[in-house]
Amino acid sequence: MEHFSVGSWVDFVRQVQGNKDEAEIVRHLERQCIECSSTAKIWGNIMRMAKQESSCEPPAWAVRAVKASFAVQKAIAPRPSPLEVASLLFDSALQPLALGVRGTASIMRQLLYKSGTLRIDMRMQPKLGSDSMVLMGQLLDATRPDQGMSGVPVSLLCKGDTVSQGTTNGAGEFDFGITAQSSLQVVFGFGGTRTIVVPVPNGADIA
Repeated sequence: MEHFSVGSWVDFVRQVQGNKDEAEIVRHLERQCIECSSTAKIWGNIMRMAKQESSCEPPAWAVRAVKASFAVQKAIAPRPSPLEVASLLFDSALQPLALGVRGTASIMRQLLYKSGTLRIDMRMQPKLGSDSMVLMGQLLDATRPDQGMSGVPVSLLCKGDTVSQGTTNGAGEFDFGITAQSSLQVVFGFGGTRTIVVPVPNGADIA
């Protein structure tokens, strides 16, 4: 007995209309062919796994990180330093709101990122009476948490274009005014040794 092709089995488990082998496969399975029953089970499991996989979505912060790494290439291409995308450790917008603070919880958003031993503590706060925001932060080394990292060049990018530049102060602090609230990245330059990219959440995401 010649068994069915892979294409026929795929169409069968997907219930594709017009599968010319569907009726023959059904009759064959009814005859309790051990080999084809096993094949049908395998392809059925594959189809169920594929459906579950398609329903999975990566975290929003991970998507932003990947997009940031591509968008910022244009701005740092001339630099020979390795590119690192900081990972998100904490986002206050993702935390449950305590009773009594729901009316004011949207005023400030706290974020914490890491890249190696470095920590980037950031806060996003709307300006009253306007659509703009203030992005404040501090650059620290976890091995020396009591000392901020001063004099580090820091830039604010929008879609890969530099919109503002500065350096961290004596406490490792920095701040930027934000008018565009999407596709933003904060970039730290450490000479020719490393460049760290921090993807900034969309301002509209603030809960």
